[in-house]
Amino acid sequence: MWLRRLALVLVPGTLVACGGSELPDAEALDAVHEAHGALAADVTVSFQRGVSPSSTYAGVSDTWLQEGLPSTNAGVDTLLRMDRDYPSASGQSANALLRFDLSTLPAGATVRSVKLTVNVTNRTSGEGFFLYAAGRDWNEAQATWARATSTSTWSAAGARGSADRGSSVLGTLLPAVTGPYTVTLGAAGIAAVQAWVDNPASNRGFVLDANTNMDGLDLASSETTTLAQRPQLTVTYTPGFVHPGLHVSKAQLDFVRAKIGAGAQPWLAQFNKAVSGSYANTAWTPKPVPTMQCGNGGSTVDIGCYNSRQDALHAYTLALLWYHTREQRYADAAIRILDAYADTLQTILFVNGDNSTYNGPLQAAWLAELFPRSAEILRYSGSGWTEEKAVRFGDMLKRAVLPRITNGWAGGGSNWNNSMTNGVMNIAVYTDDKALFEKSLGMWRQHVRETYYLTSDGAVPVSAPDQRNADGTWKSGVLLSSWRGQTEFGTARVNGISMEACRDFGHATMSIASISQAAETALIQGVDLFSEQEARLIASAEFMARFLVPHAPDNNGQLTLPVDSWLCARRSEFVTKNGQPVPNNTMEMQILPTWEILFNHYVTRKGRSMPSTGALLPRVRAGGSFTDLQMSWETLTHAGVGSVGL
Repeated sequence: MWLRRLALVLVPGTLVACGGSELPDAEALDAVHEAHGALAADVTVSFQRGVSPSSTYAGVSDTWLQEGLPSTNAGVDTLLRMDRDYPSASGQSANALLRFDLSTLPAGATVRSVKLTVNVTNRTSGEGFFLYAAGRDWNEAQATWARATSTSTWSAAGARGSADRGSSVLGTLLPAVTGPYTVTLGAAGIAAVQAWVDNPASNRGFVLDANTNMDGLDLASSETTTLAQRPQLTVTYTPGFVHPGLHVSKAQLDFVRAKIGAGAQPWLAQFNKAVSGSYANTAWTPKPVPTMQCGNGGSTVDIGCYNSRQDALHAYTLALLWYHTREQRYADAAIRILDAYADTLQTILFVNGDNSTYNGPLQAAWLAELFPRSAEILRYSGSGWTEEKAVRFGDMLKRAVLPRITNGWAGGGSNWNNSMTNGVMNIAVYTDDKALFEKSLGMWRQHVRETYYLTSDGAVPVSAPDQRNADGTWKSGVLLSSWRGQTEFGTARVNGISMEACRDFGHATMSIASISQAAETALIQGVDLFSEQEARLIASAEFMARFLVPHAPDNNGQLTLPVDSWLCARRSEFVTKNGQPVPNNTMEMQILPTWEILFNHYVTRKGRSMPSTGALLPRVRAGGSFTDLQMSWETLTHAGVGSVGL
């Protein structure tokens, strides 16, 4: 399939598979990023018993410990007492324990600030009282001066041993008046709460104590009648990445798994295709190479290129089968492929102007679109893949693959750029790299506007930075060559036409796939790219589907179709097939296994009208191939999933 589609090439200049010259560095791309938000903004949430995050929140535990009554529990008291001389003139101590259940904070969140608000009923003076991280489990209804629980003692009475509390002061309480009082935790306090978010089981709360202060401090406890006076912890955090959240989410995978189990269509049919196909081979032997070299433009050099794509398709299929069957043999086979690449692949060669390395960036893009999908599923589904190996695989992606795609590809919004964008986003999510994710959003926003034309763009399509003059106009001849001989713009009938439509619908569909896949990943991560370009993406899909439904052959076959004079009027000047110029006013039809993601989002989720795309889907699902580079098993993963998990 890949070799057949690459038979169509551009005539002028260097022969290429799908694009143009690589940008020299990241500066050119960064300069044209639009100022849009990336991941969801910082979130602030408060934890207060009976109040927030909801009126049913009961996740606060607190009590106070008194040396004078070492076996007495005060878990139901309405106040928390701290003092180095209680009762007065006794020289005995009292201190407090306080814990907030923070398990609802999302995994991967980055804690930015933490504030503790209490209601002071007896103010103090002097040195203040300090917050320490509790070092052992304790029970609100059982803790006493002598014991943490009914079955365990403190290492030193009053929770004062090194095993009972940390040594770092997380915050200081020194209220001058009674009433509400807020302390902002310092860096050590933020680090402690971050550790609790990262590992909720480590959250044992705070010990409140002083070193010498004999002027006591009393606070309202979580049992006090007035809700607003109960202790409150306020955490501001930056949401982390959702995992698994690359191409598919856990909720989507679980939805499809349930459909397969229920024998529902079209999922069961697609699953049966996957489980009975060649990519389900658990004895598959991967063939990674240290240095990958992929030629094009007349060069047939292939050192690890075709094999790596086959390895990636095997790994992805096997990962899906593992998830839906929980048969360990599938996971083991997929892990074996990924580990082989993590241990072997060092670089993908590319030398500008060298045809023997020309397809290096495109190869890297395809691998970045496919390999991380498998890794994400395996890493977050209990497959047995160790975290060390999973991290090692991410290191390989950044070492060998990312350098070839992170700077994009000059020449506008061809499928090269869209594949690169999707690949960069995948690597960003897999490696939890927020800056890289933001960069991928900028790439998407730039390239989707270059790839598909809307009449609202004006009399000509949106150009890439390297395609335009200083005054913003297209460079001489570049518009015509970039759009493969399409001459008419500015009319309703060309609304949604793709930059590569006059080249062939195979390559134009590859852009549909990469753009929609990246938008789906972004949506799972909280960024709605679909809404930003709704009109453009619907128009692009409907434009192609109107031709594909009545004219494209079955089973992924190709057909040259005569079209009206306003379409591809000068195609023969820029596209050849089998070494010969193609006729003007023709288009190359081909149905490839994508379309599900766009249709699911705009029709199933949003209720938009896409009649031609809807009519195309049955032919996609009945096609002869369900895997084709980045277009792989989309019916199995995204058909009818709606808004599950969002």
